[in-house]
Amino acid sequence: MAELLVTPFLPLAAALVVGGLVALGAVSGRVHRVTGRLAAALFGEEPTGRDPPSRVLEQAHIAVPYRIYVARTRLLATVTGVVGAVVGVYLGAGVLVLAPLEELGGGLPEPLAPLGRLADRVDQAAAGFAVGGASPVETFLVLAVGGLLFGAVGSTAVYGLRRWLPRRRAARRERDIEANMARTVAFVYALSRGGSSFPGVLRALSRNEGVFGEAANEAGVAVRNVDLFGRDIVASLRHLADRTPSEEFRTFAENLSSVLQSGRALPEFLRGQYERYREQLEDQQEEILEEMATVAEAYVTVVVAGMLFLITVLLVIGLTTSDTLPPMRAATYLVLPLLNLAFLAYLSDVTSPLRARRERTADERADPVGGSVHAGAAPARTDGGLSAGSLANYERLRAYRRVSALRGLLRQPLTAVLRRPVRVLYVAVPLAAGYLAFTLVPPYLLFGEFSVTTADDYVVLALAFVLGSYAVVYELAKRRLERREDALPEMLDRLASLNEAGVTVVSSLDRLRDSDLGAMNDEVERIWRDVSWGATVERALDRFERRVRTPAVTRVVTLVNNAMAASNDIGPVLRIAAEQARTDRRFKRKRSQEMFTYLVAIYVAFVVFLVVIAAIDAFFIPRLLEASGSATTPGALASTGLSTPSPAAIEQYRITFFHAALIQAVLSGLVGGQMGEGSVRDGVKHATAMLVITYVAFELLRALV
Repeated sequence: MAELLVTPFLPLAAALVVGGLVALGAVSGRVHRVTGRLAAALFGEEPTGRDPPSRVLEQAHIAVPYRIYVARTRLLATVTGVVGAVVGVYLGAGVLVLAPLEELGGGLPEPLAPLGRLADRVDQAAAGFAVGGASPVETFLVLAVGGLLFGAVGSTAVYGLRRWLPRRRAARRERDIEANMARTVAFVYALSRGGSSFPGVLRALSRNEGVFGEAANEAGVAVRNVDLFGRDIVASLRHLADRTPSEEFRTFAENLSSVLQSGRALPEFLRGQYERYREQLEDQQEEILEEMATVAEAYVTVVVAGMLFLITVLLVIGLTTSDTLPPMRAATYLVLPLLNLAFLAYLSDVTSPLRARRERTADERADPVGGSVHAGAAPARTDGGLSAGSLANYERLRAYRRVSALRGLLRQPLTAVLRRPVRVLYVAVPLAAGYLAFTLVPPYLLFGEFSVTTADDYVVLALAFVLGSYAVVYELAKRRLERREDALPEMLDRLASLNEAGVTVVSSLDRLRDSDLGAMNDEVERIWRDVSWGATVERALDRFERRVRTPAVTRVVTLVNNAMAASNDIGPVLRIAAEQARTDRRFKRKRSQEMFTYLVAIYVAFVVFLVVIAAIDAFFIPRLLEASGSATTPGALASTGLSTPSPAAIEQYRITFFHAALIQAVLSGLVGGQMGEGSVRDGVKHATAMLVITYVAFELLRALV
């Protein structure tokens, strides 16, 4: 009996296993290599067409030969088509079992009567092939259509996706490169002006992908051509110009190769390029703002107004005609969050050029102490490596640092939390979870009662506590860092003046302590304390960057540290860094002013969303309940064409409506922060405010009405 039940599903199980093994190649290197060999053996002939072209793969930095990429695409499309066909056949059989064809309609129209008689004869010849109440011909047609449809759709989707992804990735890299062109050229110009050799400048640029994005990856291509393949720098730059997806970077690389070949003064050329791209940076900022403005309008129209219209229509239909609670719940708990998350992902992609982060180099990752090592030099190993005793000492030092960090957190909790605001969640989340467990679990265990309406109150309060505590700490830390960012250009200008006067970098830091730099005074003291205790200036600045963690400081520290590796005369570099930091601050203020309008638009749209939902919940639904209660006979409302919803059903609609308002409040706040200030973390305060406003508004309406 068990074999009879299992045997019909063996083809489906086999298809799913094969599809799962092929899909496993995305996360397993061994499976990926095996499927690659299989694809090369089956579809490995040189493709006649070039779609996607091999150049697009190069521009997208997909490190796969074009022939192998096409072969793998064909293999994935074929496997997906076969698996989709098998799944389609079984889905068709399921449709026949659950919904027999005789229940779906009558016979064939009169013009098709001969086909019906032919089908009857075929049915008599194949009487054993039938599923459910369908005839053999109907069974065959349904299964064939299901298999072909699912197989064709799956295969076409996979093939089209594999064709589209390289172009999408190349376009994204192009946008990232052009958004960072001004900062990249400023970095190259500053290091060249400071005396670094041009190959060394490219190596420094390629090591800082977290700061300069895809432009650093492009520089890495030229560095590998020089170091691994022995090409000269001019040929490497020309090869880079041929394969880069950015037209701006292509022009820059071609001009740069011409300057290097002609022997013209490189700093003079780079200064002109720097001035040009600095002027273009404002235009790029305007393009980003215009794109975000379009996204804001689309968000208000599609997510806020569109979803409000959808769930309102579903509510009205459900309360007057037929039950629409399942689709309304799907729209509230699935469609609404997914749309908001999609906008958040898109905004994060758009604003990615505005962010910068410092990535640890290979030398830093190899440092057993966990400290910062200058990116340009490997740590010296005069003893041939570390002995077992030295490794044990390093482990003791690492453990001591962990204990010291915990002691610092307990001794100065406010300072520790302000340095890393996420630490407040270590306390807030357990407190909120304990509060929910204390308020919800005992009544359920003792009395077996659980009310969604009552649980909503406790969950909203707990969520508001978690979001609010993080928002307060994050805003305090952010304002503190912004004050330091404002003082950064002045600090760099004074360091440049001292260095240009002949004072060394270390002595300049010592003299800088006597200056009044406002919010930067404490950081200067910490930098000098690190230097006076034996740390190098590079390591002290790295620690300063890790404490502040802002894009402007990250770029400045990267530039200064790489400049000091070439020369101690870094006055011109500091001037350029100060000018770049001042430009970043000006653009950031302008961006905040421009996007404040759209942040207000999101608040207005949210208020409209809330007012409509609250009005329906407080006035429309109660009136409908009164009308339903006044109907003494089952058909009392039939003359008006309205149904008589039960009070329990109406209560479910009200709960779903209330949840829609809460979900929209939190997600609209996050979208507003991402849009207005460039980070989801900045949206936590807006999410907290909207959540509290929604909850208070509903509670007041329920108390007054």
